[in-house]
Amino acid sequence: MNVAPSNDFLALEPHLVARLKEQLADLRPAVHVLTAAQLAGVEEQKQLTPAVHVIHQGFRVLESRADGRAAQLEHTWLAVAAVKSSRDVRSGAAAREQAGQLAARAGAALMGFKVAGLLRDALRLTSAPSAQYHEGYLYLPLAFTAVTVFTASET
Repeated sequence: MNVAPSNDFLALEPHLVARLKEQLADLRPAVHVLTAAQLAGVEEQKQLTPAVHVIHQGFRVLESRADGRAAQLEHTWLAVAAVKSSRDVRSGAAAREQAGQLAARAGAALMGFKVAGLLRDALRLTSAPSAQYHEGYLYLPLAFTAVTVFTASET
């Protein structure tokens, strides 16, 4: 099945992963950049950290042509800084510090990022879900919107 890149809802994923890997390559310890598919079924205690999880969070229709054959879609992508710290587990201070720094680097890498031929505009930072803390693990999500054009098939 041949699908136009603009109609492929997940076409942006490998570009986000590549951008984050490139921009975070100098960090030590090394940061893993993982997709939702790579995280599926992985127990929390066995996941790789530090990491940035790239997750498609869905889309909404911004505008649809009157004939129904084209629409502008706003996709939301999460870049979740995931860290584990066994220091200060009760307060979470060490994990918060690590996650905050990693999220800042990931956010700076993705803000304004544009993939020619795939996105109408550059990625834009938007409201994100709340951070989650669980037994030394901290997940700090950033959310980005990406606008694409979805079109009907020619037949």
